[in-house]
Amino acid sequence: MDDVQPYTFGTSEPQTPVSLSGMDRIGERVARHLRAMLEQIIGAKPNLATNPAEMVNYDLWSAMAPNFCSLSTYKLHPLKGSILVKLDAGMVTSMVERFYGGSGTRPAPERNEFTRSEDRLRAKLSDDVMKALIAAWADLLPMEMSLASREHDPQALVFAEATDQLLSQTFTLTMGKGQEWTIELMFPLMALRQLEPLLATNAPDEIQLKDPLWQARLARQMGNIRLPAKTVLARPSLTLNELLNLKNGDVIPVTIERFLPLLVGNRVLAEGTIGEQSGRAAFMIEKMN
Repeated sequence: MDDVQPYTFGTSEPQTPVSLSGMDRIGERVARHLRAMLEQIIGAKPNLATNPAEMVNYDLWSAMAPNFCSLSTYKLHPLKGSILVKLDAGMVTSMVERFYGGSGTRPAPERNEFTRSEDRLRAKLSDDVMKALIAAWADLLPMEMSLASREHDPQALVFAEATDQLLSQTFTLTMGKGQEWTIELMFPLMALRQLEPLLATNAPDEIQLKDPLWQARLARQMGNIRLPAKTVLARPSLTLNELLNLKNGDVIPVTIERFLPLLVGNRVLAEGTIGEQSGRAAFMIEKMN
């Protein structure tokens, strides 16, 4: 047993938390939806192939990515983290040329910025990729997307920590002789862990899970519930005889502490001081409990 090595929880290499074959099945669905969307842009049925999903280290991926490409990050509710859509700059240029009636075969010039037409098209393409992804998952998990950012320089992209592991799902688009482009989706591990139970199920009616979309919407609605908050200036102590003999005009001496409690129900949420703001009495929080 000389080969036994010590194991420190939280520091060892994490295991892949998802079934890559399950992601490959989803990738085939994404490709089917995406082909129809691309056909409307390029005016011909595209040849779009799905490549096997693989785990990559973000620092290595970032170092190997081209210096100029289309990078769009999205929030995909109810998943945690962000989803990245990467498009080759040459593909965007070629599609713009095809859209305006050109052949789309001219070599892309060396540059570090997209034109306005290219910016509009790459935004539509990236959105279409996300819509295809949402459609592919619709039977298993309803999702809603929102744009987080767009970039063209991988070094300026804020997406993950250098040591993070991500899942890369790529599609190869062929649009003519010698024209082969890559469309890439990147998923963080925190999102994949949420998807793992769904990937292990073959049929949607076999899923016996709580609906995370419903849970998230319920949480949002509960966040709008109003709760009464109050503060107590003083708590004078009176005998029973004093209480029974109280009458109009009586003065009860009190001592107001410097820091007063902010109460929600029976819980002391914070401590603060009484003051004035805009001509009205106000409570300033000094310390959260």
